[in-house]
This record gives sequence, C-alpha cells and structure tokens, in this order.
Amino acid sequence: MAKIRALSIVVPLGLALLATASPARAYVVEALTSVPADEAADKETLEQAIRAAVADIATHAVAFTPTIVSLLETKLVGDRIYLLVLLADAAGEAEIFEIESTQPGLQPR
Repeated sequence: MAKIRALSIVVPLGLALLATASPARAYVVEALTSVPADEAADKETLEQAIRAAVADIATHAVAFTPTIVSLLETKLVGDRIYLLVLLADAAGEAEIFEIESTQPGLQPR
C-alpha cells in the first residue's frame, strides 16, 4: 500500500516536470552527406557539388536557420566523397566558441 501511495505522488510530479520542460535553446548539429567522386573532375565542379550538398542539408535536414556552417572532415570511400558538416544557430555558435575559450586543448580544425 505504501508503494502505491508513493507512486501516486511521484508519477504526477514526474509528468508535471516533463510537461513544463523547455526546449533546447541552442542548436548544434553534425550531419553526414556525400557527393559522387566523379564530380571532383576539377576544383570548380567539386566546390559546386560540396556547396550544393551543404545547402541541401541546411535547407532540408535541420529545422533551424544556421548561422555557422563548417566542413569538419572529408573522406573518399569508393566512388563517394563523404562530408561531415557542422551547423549551428546563433546560440549554438556562442556555445561552441565559449567551450573553445574555456578548454585550451580544444582547437578548431
């Protein structure tokens, strides 16, 4: 009986806490995309393909308008070039730079 009474108090409190939780205020996303390797025939074509892939992520894959977009890493695997992209909104950008300034060993690539 004591367990039921305790649960009858704890469950509504837990649900109330979940109902009043605020959403994230900063958005930071790492996304992976790829382009065909045959688009790397020359520098201009490759650059256009990368820009198009990143623009596609920024417009279709995230639900916020990024203020910072950074290409973190590229890898050639088979016939695809994989791109790891970092996107953040203004608050996320501030968080990133705050973390970098407080952790001296963390350096941007």
